[in-house]
Amino acid sequence: MTPEAIKTMCKAVALTVFTLGAFGSLLVVPYAIGWDLQLIAVSGVYFIAGAVMITGGLFTYTYVTMQK
Repeated sequence: MTPEAIKTMCKAVALTVFTLGAFGSLLVVPYAIGWDLQLIAVSGVYFIAGAVMITGGLFTYTYVTMQK
């Protein structure tokens, strides 16, 4: 594989991870709004996991894009 192909693949994977993290964070919103403390606690964990995926995707995309 050429360096440009690897760079394009890394950008695609970074955007996919970012999108999946955002989508996963949105999916747990119904569970976070409720009275069951266990569901609220578990949805908080998934919010954190989504935030980590979003940040990782953004950092990776920025690093690959800024690299010459």
